[in-house]
Amino acid sequence: MFARARNFGFFAPLRMTGAILGGLIGPLLLAASAQAPLGDSPLGTVVTEAFAAADKREPGQGNRVALLEGGYDALLLRVHLIRHAQKSIAVQTFIWSNDECGRLITYELIEAAKRGVKVRLIADHLFSDQDLGSVAFLATVHPNFEVRHYRPALSRLKPSRLQLLIAGIKSFHAVNQRMHNKVMLFDETVLVTGGRNIENSYFDHATGLNYRDRDVLAIGPVARAAAESFDEYWGYRHAVPSGELRDVAEVVARGGFRRYPRREDWDFGGLFGELDRAAADSALIAARFGAKLLPVERAVFIADVPGKGRGFFSTNARITRELRGTLQQARRRITIQTPYLVLSGPARRLITEMHGKNPGLVIRVSTNSFASTDNLPAYSANYRLRGDYIEELGLQVHEFKPQPADRAVLFPRSGQMADRARGLHGPEGERPFLSLHAKSLVVDDRVSFVGSYNLDPRSENLNCEAGLLVEDEAFARALRAEIDRDLRPGNSWVIARRRLPLGLDTVNGLIDGVMSLSPVDLWPIQNTSSFELKPGMEEVPPDDPRFYEHHRDVGSFPGADGALSNKEILTRLYKAIGTPLMPVL
Repeated sequence: MFARARNFGFFAPLRMTGAILGGLIGPLLLAASAQAPLGDSPLGTVVTEAFAAADKREPGQGNRVALLEGGYDALLLRVHLIRHAQKSIAVQTFIWSNDECGRLITYELIEAAKRGVKVRLIADHLFSDQDLGSVAFLATVHPNFEVRHYRPALSRLKPSRLQLLIAGIKSFHAVNQRMHNKVMLFDETVLVTGGRNIENSYFDHATGLNYRDRDVLAIGPVARAAAESFDEYWGYRHAVPSGELRDVAEVVARGGFRRYPRREDWDFGGLFGELDRAAADSALIAARFGAKLLPVERAVFIADVPGKGRGFFSTNARITRELRGTLQQARRRITIQTPYLVLSGPARRLITEMHGKNPGLVIRVSTNSFASTDNLPAYSANYRLRGDYIEELGLQVHEFKPQPADRAVLFPRSGQMADRARGLHGPEGERPFLSLHAKSLVVDDRVSFVGSYNLDPRSENLNCEAGLLVEDEAFARALRAEIDRDLRPGNSWVIARRRLPLGLDTVNGLIDGVMSLSPVDLWPIQNTSSFELKPGMEEVPPDDPRFYEHHRDVGSFPGADGALSNKEILTRLYKAIGTPLMPVL
């Protein structure tokens, strides 16, 4: 006791000085911490390390990247990052819906604005919420919160059908050219990009259709490139502030629209209690996201310029050029995941050229089935042409099942959403199911892409797109493993040539091929069909001599609701006469 007391007495002046300095320096350190990217988030350390390493490296290097597969985790991460942003948040989205997930993200963005964060959001006008009162509220809620709308028709949030028709007559291109980018940026150091829009179905919270989707989380200098792209769109002459839209301005001038000052006013449907707690759990965030962020050799953010290009179609768009160059590097294997498989003439010629240079090249494609698709015209175009894809282009096409065998992994909240569906709609209501929405590419287990780009003419020539191109073998293998799981027989049907008796498949293939070239295709028998693996058999590719022994034909429309359903009739109709629509599908 005496010795400790004596030492305390000796150091008392120093301790007092330290206490005084601590009282002065502590708030300064706290203020500095608050201004650091992501504040006290466990991901803030990753930001610091990534940028420290990047200063000593070449452009494209020094980034850390992780895949975001599950919808719940994708929402959890977004909420956590919004809450910890210190300076700025930038959001680009094709769809911005006024449902529970849409309201949660909007509420969190407003709360961030109130604490001093500059929040900017660009939403494509055509497919986002068009409630005048809600947008009037958002236009006036806080000076730090700004919303712009991409290509609003006649400078209106909610044009009538007549006004939309007039806008289309004035400029068919302006109405059809959309911003399909999906980007979220935090403090210009953290990037989330991929396929997810802002809506329940993208975050595993819908009672019917839910999307099997994918994002990437990237921390490092690549986020600054995305920020530069966002600024281009923010300053684009067709990105119109909410308050400048004619009908919104009228509502704001009249006043009286509803405001939402408290969290309780936002009607989250009791969905986010668990997520709210998890977003504040630093250990959970560090384990679930921080631990998965790994250095990659090179990462580049690629995006179209606003407007895509001149003319109705941009035949040399920036992201199309980049992805075409990436595909041309392939020597052994290409793995593609796309919701819509509608190959343009140039795309088909590119594949033919690649096979000519590398005859052993394997191209595997994961896409939607008739039962899982959310876009029947696009699926019908694929259905019309898939004989060419299989016979002429040598693609191995797998179509995703709406109730895959790995549903518990791909959609772990399916049970909760089924219970919610029964509570809302009764036992006869729609059962939750999955539709593929991920847009990804892996070349030779070396180069990867995750973004908003579909394998269709709209993404190629018309819609603005964005995504992350990564050169790294470990990342490429991880991404291909995710797609390969979706290709498994329990999760997808495989498309192969239909076997007909008496050698008629050859004749049918000839007729089917000729008809696919004509503007009207009335031939009723497709040369391809869907196949599933027989119980106990080993999976083999369609070009294996054992394929038909191991797989059985399940018809053109597995998963259909009965014989010749309305959906099947529409598919056949679009297939027959929909050729002129293909450029805008």
